[in-house]
Amino acid sequence: RALIPMLMPFGATALAVNRSGRPVPGAAETIPVDRIDEIWPVADHVVLAAPATAATEHMIGADEFAAMKPSSWLINVARGTLVDTDALVVALRDGTIAGAGLDVVDPEPLPDGHPLWSLTNAMITPHDANPATVWVPAYADRVTENVTRFASGVDLLAEIDIGAGY
Repeated sequence: RALIPMLMPFGATALAVNRSGRPVPGAAETIPVDRIDEIWPVADHVVLAAPATAATEHMIGADEFAAMKPSSWLINVARGTLVDTDALVVALRDGTIAGAGLDVVDPEPLPDGHPLWSLTNAMITPHDANPATVWVPAYADRVTENVTRFASGVDLLAEIDIGAGY
C-alpha cells in the first residue's frame, strides 16, 4: 500500500493481490490471491510483500517464473521463503525473467559462493531499511500506544493473529 503512491509519478499501473480481493487504494485492480496466476503474464515487476506462512512458502517457483514475461523482474522485500531460490537461479540464468531485486533470500544469510552472488541480473540488498535512529523511537511510540490501549480495553495496533501466522 505504501509503495503504490511512490510508483505513480513514474506512470506505473499497480495491480494488487490480497486474500480478500477488497480494493487497495491506488491500485488499478485488486484480485484475490486465489486468482494470483492472472498476475504473472501481465506484470512487469512483481513486488512481494507477504508474510511467511505455510500458505506462502515457495509461492513463486518454476511454474510462476515460466508464466512471467521474459522482461519481468521479481522484487522480494518480504521473506526469503516466499521464493523457491533454486527455481529463481534457473530462471535468472536461463533468461526466463529479466532480473530480481532481493532484500531477503532463502537461506539467509546467503552462503558465500551461492550462484545469486555472481548473477549480474540479481541485486541483493541488506534487509535493514531503517536506521536505529528511526525505528527505535517508532517502536517505542508503538509500545507506548499499545500499553495505553491495553489498559483502556481498546483494540491494539498491529495485533498478531497466531492462527494466520503473522
